Amino acid sequence: MLNSFSSKNYSEEISLKTKIQEISDKDLTQFSLVLKQVCFSGKFFKNLENHASYSKFGNAGEWNQKCLMLKSLSRERELIDFLINNFKLVKIEKKESLLTGYYQPIINVSFKKTNVYKYPILKNNKFYLGKPRGFIEKIYKSDDVILWTDDKIDLFFLHIQGSGIGKLENNEKIRISYDGNNKQQYSSIGKYLIEKKLIHKNNVNLFTIKQWLRKNSDLSRDIMNKNERFIFFKIEFTAPNNNPIGAMGIKLTPYYSIAVDDKIYPLGLPFIIEAVDKSLFLPSVSLDTGSAIVGGNRADLFLGRGKEAEKIAGNLKKKIYLYALIPYSK
Repeated sequence: MLNSFSSKNYSEEISLKTKIQEISDKDLTQFSLVLKQVCFSGKFFKNLENHASYSKFGNAGEWNQKCLMLKSLSRERELIDFLINNFKLVKIEKKESLLTGYYQPIINVSFKKTNVYKYPILKNNKFYLGKPRGFIEKIYKSDDVILWTDDKIDLFFLHIQGSGIGKLENNEKIRISYDGNNKQQYSSIGKYLIEKKLIHKNNVNLFTIKQWLRKNSDLSRDIMNKNERFIFFKIEFTAPNNNPIGAMGIKLTPYYSIAVDDKIYPLGLPFIIEAVDKSLFLPSVSLDTGSAIVGGNRADLFLGRGKEAEKIAGNLKKKIYLYALIPYSK
């Protein structure tokens, strides 16, 4: 059995055939497209071989063989048979964890500071390393400001999501991409609000947190500063309507790309997400990671951009198991 990197050293192997019948043809088709992209990006094999887990999730030779086979497939039945005959499913952590969602927000921005656009979006500077959010917001250097925005709460959630789209005053859009962080620990302000009994634990989501911050503007800054991690950004003028690029260096595909704990899994590994209540069976590929994504059954599903994606992401909380697809040796 597979050795896990969890503290309990747990591993459960099952046949893919027992799960694949629950997955729609559409989901399998989209999943295969993402997996093909990963197979032939040149990045997956490097991640696999350089990861501390090598070769617990399959070795480079086994994966290369499966990728070459996948390239020639086109019809649904071929794909199902290929997956069943060539992969097993392995769960490495017994206790269920959480599936959440993330998205690419669209925020108002300007290149000039005004009475409205007064909250800075900063580029990376080593000067800020090790310094907490509250300190950076007080002493930031004007030369490091790449854009100004009109809403401190929307800016905070841009930091949480890690990238976004900036909408200029003339309605032109630009890409605001992740460019590092201050190396401080991420802390959930949602958990803090629960601990202080400011929001009931059964009513915490992105929208209730935003609502609380807006209603309590005198306290909002101190609350947001409980999360000491600060994100830096860069502007990319090319194709703002394209999907963002994840930590693996590949464009994220909404609904089929997830962030996982990259201390446990090499990025590029495919998974099936199974809801504990059996309401979800979704194939996905790990193209991203995040400081809040910790554990063998923890995942964050990329859901696209804008308000509709925000609505879905803000309400997505499912208890899940993650099953990694691992090639059979032949």
